[in-house]
Amino acid sequence: ALGCYDVIIHRHLRTGCGARHAGLSGAASIAIGQTVGLGILSGALVRWRLLPGIGLLQAIRVATGVAVTFLFGLALSLGVTGLLMPSDILPTAACVTLLFAFFTICLAAFIHPEIHIFEQSVRLPSLRALIGIAALTLVDTLCAGLALWILLPQAGELPVNLLIPAYMLALGAALVSGAPGGIGAFELTLFAVLPQVPDTDLLCGLVAFRVVYYAVPAIMAVTLLLRPFTAATSATPHMRAVQEQDLTDACRAEFGLARQPGATVLVTTATRLLVLPTGQSLCALFGPFSGSPRAALSDLARAARAVMQTPLVYKADARLAVIARRAGWRVLHVADDMVLDVSGFRTEGRAYSQLRRKLRHAAKAKIVTSHARTLPWGVLAEIDVVWQHRHGTARGLTMGRFCPVYLSHQTVFVARQNGTITAFASFHATDRELCLDLVRTRPDTPDGTVHALVIEAVRFARTTGRDRVSLAALPPKNGPVGWLAERTGTHGLRQFKDCFSPKRIPRYALGPGWVGLMVALVDLWRAMRRPNRNSAQEVHEEYEFARAREV
Repeated sequence: ALGCYDVIIHRHLRTGCGARHAGLSGAASIAIGQTVGLGILSGALVRWRLLPGIGLLQAIRVATGVAVTFLFGLALSLGVTGLLMPSDILPTAACVTLLFAFFTICLAAFIHPEIHIFEQSVRLPSLRALIGIAALTLVDTLCAGLALWILLPQAGELPVNLLIPAYMLALGAALVSGAPGGIGAFELTLFAVLPQVPDTDLLCGLVAFRVVYYAVPAIMAVTLLLRPFTAATSATPHMRAVQEQDLTDACRAEFGLARQPGATVLVTTATRLLVLPTGQSLCALFGPFSGSPRAALSDLARAARAVMQTPLVYKADARLAVIARRAGWRVLHVADDMVLDVSGFRTEGRAYSQLRRKLRHAAKAKIVTSHARTLPWGVLAEIDVVWQHRHGTARGLTMGRFCPVYLSHQTVFVARQNGTITAFASFHATDRELCLDLVRTRPDTPDGTVHALVIEAVRFARTTGRDRVSLAALPPKNGPVGWLAERTGTHGLRQFKDCFSPKRIPRYALGPGWVGLMVALVDLWRAMRRPNRNSAQEVHEEYEFARAREV
């Protein structure tokens, strides 16, 4: 348990340190730190000595992370043991309060996976890491408490349900005191909460406990300091920035989302996956750029374990979903891509009566649509600001946001009324496909304008030899996701896309277990609705180039 604390924190910080070296250095630093005191400082120095490759600053981060998360785990351990081993030492109300505090911290880390301290961004541990630390803390403190119980001269006369909570309270006091070995605070706490144990017996047991739990491990740890580890096997997956070649190889235009801030490519020997940043999961979009789908799933799971996150594939196709189910993953139908076949698309027939009515409204209002080869950034930015003022802050991550650099890679269509731009729509583009991304309108935009923009995109796709136009995804009509979507206001969007009678292509979310899949999806939803974590690149070295294109 002592070694595994460091394994988890190293993975969270992505230091590249292998599990064996991380575990040994962690156990040694805790053994020395709890003996000499000033645990964070002494522990950091020991880690720096044993792992010179990580540097002093990173060693301090590891030591701080272990110490802080251990205290959170100790709160859970106290609450659990107090409820399972009831005694007068720890009242039930105090146990419930400790458990409430732990789960409140977990909730806060879920909602705010990054915090800012002195203009520095600090990424908090994932729920998986916090729960792992808490489980290790419970094992660690239970075993240590049992060791102390066994070493007491009259252990059989003292119920273990009294000693375990007492030991945990004393340990917490010792850690907070910062004294070498917690000496003084540890003993005084035990004397105070265990008055029924004779002082002489308790003192004898504590002396024996300090020998086997402090002195012997510290001596063993000092021997490790004589020879630092020369190298560490990297446990961090290889992530690199998105390159244009990745998007050239992409089979779907929607891979253009990779141009958003924070998107990276997970590269292994067999596959490449587009990964978007979230707090709890390693979220791969759609499927692999290249390589075997089965290998992509195992590579994603391995990479997620290496950084203490949950693997998630979002909007996978049916083929990948079948492969995942056979591999034991859980599969959930989360969306349907709404796709128009360009060659066969017509507006005649009963199915398109609503669309024709909308187009007549746009024609009556003298709406003229066109492909914008030169983008008037100032006008488009003004429309976006007005749109967000009416509809709220734009979502992000799997939904594009207005940004000149981002849009300069897309195909944009504008709608004019009496020569003034009143709306625009942007599409991700490949040689075979267009995929709807952004739609922005002014408050007084005539009815049917957006429909006319989509028709213009279909016309453009046909002229340029593309096979299809995707209107992006909608929640499915049935299932739990469809039921939830109907109660969260997607009726208008569904009505708009259904006007075009598109073909529905199911998309799935994939995860190794139902609990992890649900947590990852909720976290993805949170990240979409918190655009500050993936804000538009309004300040960027290419922004001036994008503005120059307007001129």
